[in-house]
Amino acid sequence: MTKRRAFLRSTAGLGAGGAMAAMAALAADAKDRARVAGGVRLGNLYFSSGLTGVRPEARKDPLVFGGDVKEQTRTILDAHKKNLESLGSSLENVLKVTVFLADVKTEKNAMNEVYAQYFPKNAPSRSAVGVEFPDTATRVEIELVAWIP
Repeated sequence: MTKRRAFLRSTAGLGAGGAMAAMAALAADAKDRARVAGGVRLGNLYFSSGLTGVRPEARKDPLVFGGDVKEQTRTILDAHKKNLESLGSSLENVLKVTVFLADVKTEKNAMNEVYAQYFPKNAPSRSAVGVEFPDTATRVEIELVAWIP
């Protein structure tokens, strides 16, 4: 059993909010909160910023394609993986994911194909919602909350 699962089981009677509060309680005071690796760490919790996976050249030239939703999902999850590893954690310790899709009706299945490769078992809770991005190149944005052992 993963450390994350063991912790969650130990707080099962508290409900999801109680478990999050229990983890956050490990942060004794404000000095335990710091901006790190594309997000904020509070004690044993990491709250990421939303990351996008548009190719850098697409931001400079609006005529350059930013990659499809699969490519962008892969780029984003690789970046989240790297950020978590820099904090001594991993994708295995992700508790909650929020996915924002430019076209949730037609692109969610493609995003799910890639997403399943990064969370093959014990997937975290997840929400996926449709949004309107300020540019046409961005197809997906992903943010997450993770536990840092």
